[in-house]
Amino acid sequence: MNYTRPVRISRRHVLQGIGATMALPFMEAMGAPTKTSSLAVGPEGQPLRYAAIFMPNGALPEQFTPGGSTLDELPPMLQPLAGLKEHLNVITGLRNGMGGHSGSTPGFLTGQRPAKASDASEMNIGSASVDQIIGHAAKDTPLPTLELAMHAPRRGTSPSGLPWAYGNYISWRDPSTPVPQEVDPMRAFKRLFDSVGVTSEPSGSRKKSVAPTKGVVDTILEDAKQLQKRLGRADQQKLDEYLTTVRDVETRIMRKSQPKGMKITPEILADIKKTERRIKREGGGSGDSLSVLPDIPYPEYIQMMMDIMALAFWSNSTRSSTLMLGDGGSRRNMSFLDGVEGAHHSISHHGNRADTLKQYELINTFFMSQYAYFLERLHSMKEGSNSVLENSMIMMGSSISNGQNHNPGSLPILMGGHAGGKIKGNRHINGEGANIATLHSRVLDTMNIKDELQGKGGKLQQL
Repeated sequence: MNYTRPVRISRRHVLQGIGATMALPFMEAMGAPTKTSSLAVGPEGQPLRYAAIFMPNGALPEQFTPGGSTLDELPPMLQPLAGLKEHLNVITGLRNGMGGHSGSTPGFLTGQRPAKASDASEMNIGSASVDQIIGHAAKDTPLPTLELAMHAPRRGTSPSGLPWAYGNYISWRDPSTPVPQEVDPMRAFKRLFDSVGVTSEPSGSRKKSVAPTKGVVDTILEDAKQLQKRLGRADQQKLDEYLTTVRDVETRIMRKSQPKGMKITPEILADIKKTERRIKREGGGSGDSLSVLPDIPYPEYIQMMMDIMALAFWSNSTRSSTLMLGDGGSRRNMSFLDGVEGAHHSISHHGNRADTLKQYELINTFFMSQYAYFLERLHSMKEGSNSVLENSMIMMGSSISNGQNHNPGSLPILMGGHAGGKIKGNRHINGEGANIATLHSRVLDTMNIKDELQGKGGKLQQL
């Protein structure tokens, strides 16, 4: 293969095929990016990204807090992150605008206290969420934001008297409009890569109907081969790694999502949609899309969603993404963990019993291991001389601390990544009672976005 005279390509270049497009990661051939917005960039012009991962039902401060100002003394709950200290900051002492499982959830990315409301039509949380502010400031991505979740939205009223809709969402387009979340990994994947999922011929055609097994990478492969001939050696290797990663994620998702031997013609697809409409009508639904959770083991489900987020960042499909591991009062049965018996919410109401406190810690240690998985995935995705993690801010935490008393203070918050070298790692930062909106304000400052959040203040040091 001829490696001479590599070409320059646009940062907006996409691979194309029949029914599919796919963005590309940062490459040397892209050169210095054309500045399309005032957003901050990394040291080599790479985009900065922001993600927020919501952990339900809180964590005890004594189980979460490091022993000093650095991360040399991590409590057992944070041990899964021991190998990532240099990329991590643990932030304690921040407070939310309201406690409770439902009322605190919209404050996770706003710091605001939601208004009392008798139903969802009267909801008001006082501000758009920080992820939406970031996403809509970016002008150079196919998707402004990507919202993922792992729960079906609850209806009705929570025990606190607030609509459960408050507890269903952390992303808010404006004070009264939550952003719908995708719970199905395959739909999220197709949304990212604009893939046509049904390639079969209509029944009655002489051509044999086929199962929808042709993936995004196969669809754009010819375009990728043509591009690869024009790239330098380093970019050829990077493109190979990128396509391999996308194919691996897609294969894993398809293996879990599609029954073996399934064949779908357009006629069958039309009937499926008709059936869905009938179910909504006869079930008294509002016409909104159904939120059907996939039948995937929870740990693998989490990692699929995190893989999709990672690919969204690596391909510059979006600058901002959120993932809810459950709603604000998640009742998921966590008995798949050794030493845990029962539902997450009930265990968070531990009554200070030693055995239940230990189970509470084991659940949150599991969440820390999933967060470590995501950081490591981003660190493995190279762009320029560093990685996607280097050019990201990845927040993880909960909207309350002690689930027993719904405490809105001493929130457990983690921040991974370096924002293009703007954030140092290996620090325990004490928020000293500042509202979590102050942290969001620091994030916006780092992204070079005008800060209009309310309720910020306090002594939280610069990131």
